[in-house]
Amino acid sequence: MKADKIFKNAKIFTSDKDNPQATALVVKDGKFVYVGDEAGLSEYEGDVTDLDGKFIMPGIIDSHVHVTIPVGFEYADIGERLEPNGKQEALDIMAKYIKENPGEKRYRFLLEKRFLNGEDIVKEDLDAICPDAELQIQEGEGHSIWVNSKILDRHGITDDTPDPIPGLAEYVRDKDGHVTGNCIEGAAEIPIILDSGMELTDEQVDAALKRWIDFSVEYGVCA
Repeated sequence: MKADKIFKNAKIFTSDKDNPQATALVVKDGKFVYVGDEAGLSEYEGDVTDLDGKFIMPGIIDSHVHVTIPVGFEYADIGERLEPNGKQEALDIMAKYIKENPGEKRYRFLLEKRFLNGEDIVKEDLDAICPDAELQIQEGEGHSIWVNSKILDRHGITDDTPDPIPGLAEYVRDKDGHVTGNCIEGAAEIPIILDSGMELTDEQVDAALKRWIDFSVEYGVCA
């Protein structure tokens, strides 16, 4: 059979439990017509590539990905990454940065909760180091955000504001029912994070999507 491409001398993980490994494969009309050992290649003619023992695996399918979020993040500055040892050090680092970079409308930082050593940040902490400008801290896993009172005020978030999705997307409150400045999950945090993304043009979105798709394909994510 005439084939478009023939690959040999490879280490192939097939994902097929009955034939989990192979050393050769044949492609015709965009489809795999043979996956197996090199002895089976005798039935095929075509352009042969010796992969010299390189590894091949099926494309990765990511079944849980939020495409619009990285597109928005590309245009919304997520900010300076913090790796402190505890809450106080995090506040000290941010205070120093704000002092050295005066005049910003909004200061943005990225922080994983594990660096807080079990402590939590509340709006009063952020108001103390940034009383005159907006301050947001994106939690590293992307499921929550800490903000100061300036941001809460601009978005009209008060103690009386209902949670967008109670028990899922919510504004964290203290024992007295006051919002702490910690916003949990998308419906609560995304409108704050993507302030600048709300006015993106179709061209900007298309360009960002293409960059995201190209990046994914480069690392083997195909769907």
